[in-house]
Amino acid sequence: MGGVGEPLEPGQRGAPLPTLRWEQVRRHNLPGDKWLVIERRVYDISRWAQRHPGGSRLIGHHGAEDATDAFHAFHQDLSFVRKFLQPLLIGELAPEEPSQDGPQNTQLIEDFRALRQAVEDMKLFEAKPAFFGLLLGHILAMEVLAWLMIYMLGPGWVPSTLAALILAISQAQSWCLQHDLGHTSIFRNSRWNHLAQQFVMGQLKGFSAHWWNFRHFQHHAKPNIFHKDPDVTVAPVFLLGESSVEYGKKKRRYLPYNHQHLYFFLIGPPLLTLVNFEVENLAYMLVCMQWMDLLWAASFYARFLLSYIPFYGIPGALLLFVAVRVLESHWFVWITQMNHIPREIGHEKHRDWASSQLAATCNVEPSLFIDWFSGHLNFQIEHHLFPTMPRHNYRRVAPLVKALCAKHGLSYEVKPFLTALVDIIRSLKKSGNVWLEAYLHQ
Repeated sequence: MGGVGEPLEPGQRGAPLPTLRWEQVRRHNLPGDKWLVIERRVYDISRWAQRHPGGSRLIGHHGAEDATDAFHAFHQDLSFVRKFLQPLLIGELAPEEPSQDGPQNTQLIEDFRALRQAVEDMKLFEAKPAFFGLLLGHILAMEVLAWLMIYMLGPGWVPSTLAALILAISQAQSWCLQHDLGHTSIFRNSRWNHLAQQFVMGQLKGFSAHWWNFRHFQHHAKPNIFHKDPDVTVAPVFLLGESSVEYGKKKRRYLPYNHQHLYFFLIGPPLLTLVNFEVENLAYMLVCMQWMDLLWAASFYARFLLSYIPFYGIPGALLLFVAVRVLESHWFVWITQMNHIPREIGHEKHRDWASSQLAATCNVEPSLFIDWFSGHLNFQIEHHLFPTMPRHNYRRVAPLVKALCAKHGLSYEVKPFLTALVDIIRSLKKSGNVWLEAYLHQ
C-alpha cells in the first residue's frame, strides 16, 4: 500500500503519502465510506465519523469535499484536533490537482482565508469575560425578579402576565448565551464552554446541550441545504425554496401550501419550542443515552415547579410554563429565521465556505436594543462566517466582511428589523404560490 494513486490504510505509518485525484475522492461519499480533504490532505473518516464530537452527520456532510474552511471555522485549537486526524490520513492531492473540487472561485477562497488570518491577528476571537458575565447575571436577575413579583404581589393576572413576559425574555437570552457557549466562543478551554453550556441549557432551560449542538452545527455546516440543515428540512409541513417546485410537479398536497403563510401563525411561532423541540429533545436524550443532560433538564423542571406550585398549584404552574414556552417560541422563530428563510434554500450546490454562508444569510440593521434582543444574531453573516467569534466583536469585523463581498460581487444584505420579519411571511407566500402554479400546470 502507499503507491502513487493508491491510498494508505488509515493509521499506516512510515510509507510515503500517495497522491490522489479528486476523481478518486469523489467516489467515497457513501454511508460507511467517506473521505474528505483538509489543507490538501485526504482523510478516511469512514470508521471514525461515529466518534466525531460534533456527530457523524456533521462531518459526513463534507464527504468528498474540501473541508478546510469548515475545519478552521468549527475548531479553536487546531493543533489539538490534528492529533485525531493524523491516524486517518491516507494521502494528499496530486500537485496538479486544484485544492477544491469543481468550479469554485479560487481568489475568493484565498481572500477569505487572508481575512480570517487578519481577524485572528486583530484578536477578534478573544472574548471579554465581563460581557458574558453580565449576560448571565441579567438572566439570573430576571429569573429572581419574576419569582419575587409573584411572591410579593400574588398570583393575579397582572403579576402573572408580567412574570411570564420576564421569564420568556430570560429564556430567550438563555438561548443566546448557551448558543455562545456551544460555539466555544467564551472560554479558551473547550471543556469549560461545554460544561457551562450544560448548565445554561439544562438548568436554565430544560434542554439537552448535546441535542442542540447536534442539530445546530449541521445548520452551520450546510445552511439552507435540504436534508443537511435541520432548520429548513421542514416539508411536508412547510415548503421552502426548491421544495415548492418539487412538491408541485409531483402533485403532492398534504396541506394547503398556498396558504402556508397563514397557518404559519398557528403552528410555527406558537408551537416550535413547546411541542417540536420538547419532543425532539427528549427523544434525543433517551435514544442517545445522554443521562447527564437528562438530569440537568430534570433539575430545570424541578426548580420551576417547586418555585411556582406554592402560588398556583400544579395546574396553574403548568399553565405558566406553557405560557412562557409559547412566548419564548415566538421570539425564537422570528429572530432565528428572519436571516435565513428569505434567502436561497435548496439542494447541495457544493460551494466554497464563504459563498455558501453568504447565500443563506442576511443581516438586520444594528442598534443597542436589536443587538441585545436578538443576541447579536442580527449579524448573521459574520456569525456564519466566523461561528467561534465572540458576538461582541461582530461590529468590528462587519466592515471587513462587507469589503470582501464588494470586491467579489457577493450580496451583503442588511435589512430593517420589521422588514426582515415581514420577509418571512413574504417568502412563505411566494413558495406557496410557486407550489400552486407547479401543481396546477404540470
